[in-house]
Amino acid sequence: MGFFDLFKSRPSTQKFAQIVIKYARNQGLAQTMHFDEAEFRLVVGENGSHVLNLHNAYRDYCAAAKSQRDNVLLKYTAGLQISGIPEDFASAKEHLMPSLKPRGQGEYLRLNAMLQDQTASYEEAALPFGEDALLMLAYDTEHSMALVNRSNYDTWNISLEEALKVALDNLRDRTTDQFTDLGDGVIAGVWEDAYDSSRILLSDLLYRAGCGSAPVMMVPTRGRLLLCPANSSTAQLNMLNHAKNCMEQEGRVVSAGMYMIRDGKPVSYTPDNADVLDRLHNLQTTQRAEDYSTQKELLDALHDKTGKDIFVASYTVLKNNDTDKLTSLSTWTQDVVSLLPKTDLVAMVIPGIQEGDYNNKILSWEDLHSIAGELMQRVHGYPERYLVTDFPAQDKLDGVAESTL
Repeated sequence: MGFFDLFKSRPSTQKFAQIVIKYARNQGLAQTMHFDEAEFRLVVGENGSHVLNLHNAYRDYCAAAKSQRDNVLLKYTAGLQISGIPEDFASAKEHLMPSLKPRGQGEYLRLNAMLQDQTASYEEAALPFGEDALLMLAYDTEHSMALVNRSNYDTWNISLEEALKVALDNLRDRTTDQFTDLGDGVIAGVWEDAYDSSRILLSDLLYRAGCGSAPVMMVPTRGRLLLCPANSSTAQLNMLNHAKNCMEQEGRVVSAGMYMIRDGKPVSYTPDNADVLDRLHNLQTTQRAEDYSTQKELLDALHDKTGKDIFVASYTVLKNNDTDKLTSLSTWTQDVVSLLPKTDLVAMVIPGIQEGDYNNKILSWEDLHSIAGELMQRVHGYPERYLVTDFPAQDKLDGVAESTL
C-alpha cells in the first residue's frame, strides 16, 4: 500500500451515482438527472438530452485520494449544462457568498480547458489566498450553487473586489459566534453551512474565538476553520494534527497553510518553532504531491496533443522513519527536456555509455538553483514547475556538495 493510499475508500456504484448528482446540483445543474443502474450512467434532462457514463469517473474517483476527488467530479461534470446566474447585479447580489477554493483545482480547470481548446471559465475570476488557495465568489440559492466567472463580472459591469464587499456582508449577516473547544488549545468554528472556511475573512469574528488578540488559523477543508493561540507551539502542533485528519477524511481541501490576521486581513504565517515548521512542511508536501500527481496526466495529454516531447517529472515523497519528516525529490536527466516540480531535492542523472549505466548526484533545490537558475524557466501554473532543456556543466555540478536524504 502506498503512503498516500491509506485513506481511500470505495463507495458502491449506487452511492457514487448519488455523489455525482449531489456534486452537479451544488455546481448549479438544474436539469433532471436519472440514474440508469443497468448501464451505470446518468441521463440528464427531461428528454435524455445528455448521457454521462460513469464507468471511467467511478474508476478515477476510487483511485484518487479524498483530497483530490472533487477534481475528478469536476472533470466529468464540466460538460453538463449549468443553470445561469442573473445578468443584472441587483438580482444576483443577495445570493453572493465568498468561497475559498484550492489553487490546484483552479489549475486543473485551466489545463482541462486547454486540452479541450476552450477558455478556462474561471480565469481572472479569483483572488490569491495564501500560497495554495484562491478566493472566488459563489452564486448560492436554496437549490443550487455556481461559481461566478469573469463573464459574469463583465456583464454586471462591476469588479470582483466590489462584488466581494457585498458577499462579505452577506456572510457576516448569516454568521453568529459559534465556536467549540476541541481541547489541547484548539478552537473550531461550527456553522456547517459550506462557508466555515470563508469565515477566516471576518477578522472581527476571529478575535472573539477565545484565542487571544493574534490567533493562528487554518482552513484545511471547506467545512473547517481552526484557531489556536500564537504563543503556544503545542497548540499549533495539535491544530496541524486536526488539519491533517480533516484533509485526509473529509475531502474538499482548501489550504494546507497557516494564517494570521494583519491589518484586518488573513495572511500566510510561518511558525518560529522548528517542530511546528517541520509538521507544516509535511502537510504542505503531502498536498503538493496530490496536486502534481493529478496534473501530470493532463500535462502528458497536452504534450501529446501539441506534439511536444517533454518529460513531466514526478514529485516523489520520501519519509524518514526515524523522524517522520517528509522530503520531496524529482529527477533531472541529461539530454531529456523536462518539466521539473519544485522539490526539496533533485537527482541529477547523467547516462553512461552502456545502456542502464548512469551517474547521479543529489542536490538541494537551493544549491541547484545557485548553479543552474538560468537554465530553469518557470512556467505558468501552480504548483511551481520549471522547463529545463540544457543540463548544467560538469564543473558546476562538481562545485557543490551532494545532499543526503
